Amino acid sequence: MKSSVAALAFSLALVLAQAAQADTLIDNVNGMSLDRDGKVERFTGLLLGDDGRIEQVLQRSDKRPGKVDYKVDGKGRTVIPGLVDSHVQLMPLGLSLLTEARPTAQPRPEDRDQALLKAQQALLARGITAVTDMGTTIEDWQTYRRAGDAGALQMRILAYAEGVDAMILIGGPGPTPWLYDDRLRLNGVKLTLDGPLMTRAAALKAPYADAPASKVALRLSETQFKNLMSRAAMDKFQAAIEASGDKAVQVVIDTLTELSETYKGDRRWRIENAEAVDLNDLPGLTGKGVVLSMRPQQAETGSTIAETRLGPARVAGAYAWKSLAGAGTALAFGSGAPAATPEPFSALATAVTRQRADGEPYGGWQAQERLTRESALAAWTAGSAYAGFAEGHFGRLAKG
Repeated sequence: MKSSVAALAFSLALVLAQAAQADTLIDNVNGMSLDRDGKVERFTGLLLGDDGRIEQVLQRSDKRPGKVDYKVDGKGRTVIPGLVDSHVQLMPLGLSLLTEARPTAQPRPEDRDQALLKAQQALLARGITAVTDMGTTIEDWQTYRRAGDAGALQMRILAYAEGVDAMILIGGPGPTPWLYDDRLRLNGVKLTLDGPLMTRAAALKAPYADAPASKVALRLSETQFKNLMSRAAMDKFQAAIEASGDKAVQVVIDTLTELSETYKGDRRWRIENAEAVDLNDLPGLTGKGVVLSMRPQQAETGSTIAETRLGPARVAGAYAWKSLAGAGTALAFGSGAPAATPEPFSALATAVTRQRADGEPYGGWQAQERLTRESALAAWTAGSAYAGFAEGHFGRLAKG
C-alpha cells in the first residue's frame, strides 16, 4: 500500500511552483486531480501559459495545440497537484535546517532569509508546494515580504498570526490581499488552548489513564478564548484553534455554538490537531462550517501512546478522521513540522491503512477510521486549500 501511494510522488510540484517562461505542453501523463470530497478528475495532458498558469486540462480525446514553445513527454508517469501542508511552522523549520547554528537567541534577518530558502527547498523536494504557516510573527512576515520582493518565494504561504497582537500588527483592519502573484497572504490568527497528547499537555475531560493525579488546565480561560475569537471574527480574520484533548475540543464546540449566532457567513473555523475527541460531542460540529486540520503521521507514531494516555474507554476518539468527516467537518492534512518531519506520502499511506511502516498492526489500528485513498489525497490537496479559503488559487489542477 505504501509503495503504491509513494509512486504518486511524480507531481507537478517543481513545474507549477515556478512560472514557466513560455507556452508548455505536458503530455502523455496519468493525471489526476481531486475536489475536496475526493471526486477524481483524470487527464492526460496540461497546457501551461507563459505565466505558469494552466490554460487547458486535456483528456485523451482532446486535440493538442499545434504549436507550443516546449513539450514535455511525461512517459505515462502519474501527475497529481502539488501537496498543501495544512500545519507547519515555516521559519522554525527553516532555522532547524541551518547548518551553522548561531549562539545568539535571535536570528539575524540574513539568517531568516537563508532559513526560508532551506525550508522551501526541503518542502518542495517532498512535493509540498503550499503551506499553512501557524504562528507567524512580525519577523516571519517581514522575511516572507523580503523574499517576495526579491522574487524568491518559491511556494505559497498562508499565514496565521501568533496571537491577536501579531494579527493586528501584520494585518491591521483585516486579512491581507493575496500578494506576489498569489504566493502570500495573512488569513487569520492561531489561538492555543492546550498542547500535545504525547507530553500529557492535552486538556482532557477525565484524568490521564496513565497519570490519574494529573490535571491539565486550558491555556486560556473560556472567557478569554471567547473574547479573542470575537476580536478575530469581527474583522473577518479566520481563527485556527490548537485543541488536542477532548476538553479543549468541547470548549471550541461550545464557543462556536455561541459565536455562530453573532458571526454569520462562511467562517471556516479551524480546529488544529483534535488528537482525542469525545465521539459524543461530534453532533455539536454539524452545521458550523468547521475545518479539522489534522496530522495523520500521529496515528503511526502515537497510537501506543494514545492507548496508554486514554485507556480503552476513550481511545476510539483518537485521530478519528473518518468520524470527524462524518460529522460534517472538512478535513485538511498537515505534518506539524518541525515537530515532525514532513513526509506526506508516508502520511497518506497511514491515513489509508492506519498501519506503521512495518505493516503492523494487521488490519490497521482503530481500523474504523481508515480513509479511502481519494479522501486522504484530497485532504492533502483541495481540502487543505479549502481550509484556508484558497480554493481557486491552488490545491487542484484546473484551468486558471
